[in-house]
Amino acid sequence: MSRHKRICLIVVYVFATVQFVWCYLWLTRPYVNTLLYEEGRERMPFQGRSLMMLPMRWAHESIVLAWLARPLAKSHFWFPKPVSPEVLVQAGINVVCLLVAGYMTTRIYQASSRRRLLTPMVYPLLLVACAATYVMHTVQNFRFVYDLPSLAFFATAMYLMYFRRHWIYFAGLFVIATLNRETTLLLLPLFLLNEAVEGGRLRWSRMLRVQSLGVVVPLALFWAGWQIFLRHVFAGNVSEFYPRIDWNVKSLLFPQAWPQLMSACGYLLVFVVVMRRRIRDPRLEAWLWLLPIWFGFMFVYGILIETRVFGELIPLIVCATVLIVEEGLLAQMMMPNRQPALELAASVGTSMGAREAA
Repeated sequence: MSRHKRICLIVVYVFATVQFVWCYLWLTRPYVNTLLYEEGRERMPFQGRSLMMLPMRWAHESIVLAWLARPLAKSHFWFPKPVSPEVLVQAGINVVCLLVAGYMTTRIYQASSRRRLLTPMVYPLLLVACAATYVMHTVQNFRFVYDLPSLAFFATAMYLMYFRRHWIYFAGLFVIATLNRETTLLLLPLFLLNEAVEGGRLRWSRMLRVQSLGVVVPLALFWAGWQIFLRHVFAGNVSEFYPRIDWNVKSLLFPQAWPQLMSACGYLLVFVVVMRRRIRDPRLEAWLWLLPIWFGFMFVYGILIETRVFGELIPLIVCATVLIVEEGLLAQMMMPNRQPALELAASVGTSMGAREAA
């Protein structure tokens, strides 16, 4: 792809990201009271997800942001809900988080793909999956200030694991991301799965290697210590932290809840599970073992019809989906009457690889 075309695509992707973020802010309802959250008085466990307190406090006190928000607040046609400095900061952070998640997902796809035929489709599919997961709800259409930052943290962690960056980068990211949301605990089994792949196969015994446990155990202890610390600091806050098993059983039993449940990750979860054998990358296929672990965790502590609880899986599911579709296209092109198409795809892929290397 030429540089001019690539720049045009990036511009379109940025506009699409801005549109998604504004829709996300206007079509959903905030479940966390921002003012109480800034002051440390919001309900638990939401208050414990405290990383975003810092930019929210800064936005609330910023004279410049208040000045920037004033003209937008008067445009009721485009912005029907109040535009406060906190909303501007959330919007900016969300745009950056989506772009980061898209970049990391694209890089993983490019490294795991044989031909890189569908590179331009990775980011649009990620946005579609985000729209279905975070916005397209009949009930429980809530948003949380830490959701899209958590998506970006998970995408970056997957990038670090896939490219086997030094463990210290993963550890540093894990610490910061844990301040944002406790679902980082689920990055630890993903790390073990990633380290257990050797010679193109998942070897379960490698999950208990000293090298892997030497990274995971200290991080797990940090995670547990941080949760204990939060329970102590915010012991006086009202809490909504309790098992949601009854709620989730009812959701699974009522057919009217099934369409919304299936919208998690853009209706692609079941597709990826069924078609997982078409994923040629052994590590991405191994990562799919995280899905039952994730579902079990959320079945106990999350509300499944709030499909945002599956949001951090979007980079993995999008990457897997594009790889599966690409393998299907290559299989079709391998048919005798499609051989010219295969040769054309090979030449295009080689040309793109040469340009990127240059």
